Amino acid sequence: MSASYLNPKCKARAKSSGGCGVFAIMSIQKGEIVSLWGGDIVAKDRLDPSMPRFTQRVLQIDEDLYILTAEEKEPNDCFNHSCEPNLGFTGQIGLVTLRDVDAGEELTFDYAMSDGEPYDEFDCHCGMPTCRRKVTGNDWKLPSLWEKYEGYFSPYLARRIHTLRK
Repeated sequence: MSASYLNPKCKARAKSSGGCGVFAIMSIQKGEIVSLWGGDIVAKDRLDPSMPRFTQRVLQIDEDLYILTAEEKEPNDCFNHSCEPNLGFTGQIGLVTLRDVDAGEELTFDYAMSDGEPYDEFDCHCGMPTCRRKVTGNDWKLPSLWEKYEGYFSPYLARRIHTLRK
């Protein structure tokens, strides 16, 4: 049994390019909850980066706090990054649609909305015209993203951004 929630209008599946993704199997209206992560809350100093599937299982939810999903792969472990996402955060563990989504679309979020540490940095190949080419734990600091994702950052990052804007 999965510890996380995935909207029944969605399904995780393998991608032809490798790995997995979450896809809409029916149209989803703007603002609908797509996902809620479940798992154990773990302090940063208790994380083990050498564990299998570390970057798939870990989501930063606050300063030095992370949610660790179940050891067995869950559908929510398959959400991918995009520099032009169709999902944003609601609270610390939820994803909602930023716009109406058609059946067949892959559901993605920009990791800058949740990651404020360098635990999951990588070269980006999302293919979008606005692709940053590199995803880092500092992307949330980009003022261009503050406006683009206002209201959709994880709460701890929204607090950081509010402090920087002062």
